[in-house]
Amino acid sequence: MRVLIVDDSPVLRMLLTSVLEGAGFEVREADGGEQALRVLQSYRPDIVTMDVHMPGMDGYEATARILEKYALPVVVLTASANAYAAATAMHALEAGALAVLEKPQGPWAANFEERIEELLSTLRSMAQVKIVRRPRAPRPTTASLPPGRPESSAQPLLVAIAASAGGPAALKELLSRLAPQQPWPLLLAQHIAAGFVASFRDWLASICPLAVAIAENGQLLRPGVLYLAPDDSQLGVGRELRVHLQRRNGELHCPSADHLFNSVAQRLGSQAIGVQLSGMGRDGAEGLAEMYRRGALTIVQEPASAVIDAMPQAAIGLQAARQVLPPEGIAALLNSIALRGTSRSTVPKGE
Repeated sequence: MRVLIVDDSPVLRMLLTSVLEGAGFEVREADGGEQALRVLQSYRPDIVTMDVHMPGMDGYEATARILEKYALPVVVLTASANAYAAATAMHALEAGALAVLEKPQGPWAANFEERIEELLSTLRSMAQVKIVRRPRAPRPTTASLPPGRPESSAQPLLVAIAASAGGPAALKELLSRLAPQQPWPLLLAQHIAAGFVASFRDWLASICPLAVAIAENGQLLRPGVLYLAPDDSQLGVGRELRVHLQRRNGELHCPSADHLFNSVAQRLGSQAIGVQLSGMGRDGAEGLAEMYRRGALTIVQEPASAVIDAMPQAAIGLQAARQVLPPEGIAALLNSIALRGTSRSTVPKGE
């Protein structure tokens, strides 16, 4: 497997090159975004690792430029302790990077082996993902509603959203178009590396009109608030529309889309909306199918609009989707249901 390392630190490049070559990878290096673009003119790697805080072209701009010209998976490496770098990493995910990981510090660090194993595993899996070029042309700000059944007959009390790799790009398109007065709480299960949830919350708050919060076990879910799972916690719904968190117990995905959707299906039945966005694998397909069986409105991102279409395709393959829409269409549908006031009289008004 061929890897292009983009980082302005020669020490970090040397460390990563040694580790990756020791694992059997072919490695090229670039000391910044500009050099990376020059290298890519004659060398085509299977995957790119991208630093975020670099002189000149930062990791966000370099990622966007690479995905404009080449269909290459990009994994962001950053130091979680650096607030600026973590924020830039969120923007790189928005541009289409597939994952963000904490940089390995060196063999002396207590968690070095864990970080390296996480890096190698991520590179091997993400290198297999088929990526589409992402031209940065402006997209329409409005979308017409689709034909057919727009919603279930019951009044929605909650919106559950799931996403994985490529999800932040879809989330930006969807959430930035939502009307600020959503008459229901929204719960989001987004696969993201531990330690980045706070930065992810701040980024979401900067792109959408909703309040964004990291969920706390037992708290009452309030309309117009987007809730995220804390690190190492599965996010679900308990009695009286309260947060129900469970500690991770060996599951492959945490937070898990299937866990969220199944919890919502069991607790709310037809009085919920489920949304499956971009991602690799099948997480969420079974849970969304359960929501469908219980009468909920289930919406799947149109595969052609997803950075990675595996999760949407898996849900469609299980016939779990009542609607298949691009992110801006999902936003238009949610806004339409909200404006019709179908849930205003039944949603709890807060604590």
